[in-house]
Amino acid sequence: MGKLVAHGKTLPVQELYAQYEKLLMAALKLKTTLRKNVNVLHHVMGYFKKDLSKDEKQELLEVIEHYREGLVPLIVPITLMNHYVRKYQQPYLQYQTYLNPHPIALRLRTHV
Repeated sequence: MGKLVAHGKTLPVQELYAQYEKLLMAALKLKTTLRKNVNVLHHVMGYFKKDLSKDEKQELLEVIEHYREGLVPLIVPITLMNHYVRKYQQPYLQYQTYLNPHPIALRLRTHV
């Protein structure tokens, strides 16, 4: 989708929208997996490679591993990532839906 948008000015608007919608619907059909989430978490961690101290990096890797092992829910590494987003002022990550998928008032990440 990124490539499509990057070259969007070369296409008529209606064609651009149609192609984008087709790709979006295909993407929305994909189901997430534990493995995919771990991959995303490691990718996001890469944004902090120059910022994290050795201890912070170790802690984050441990939390991601605990998630991979099923010991903690996904919200645990995401919460730690959001802490680092604020601490190290990563504006790109601040607006990523993966780290903030819905309004907190919905309490969708709270389980009974």
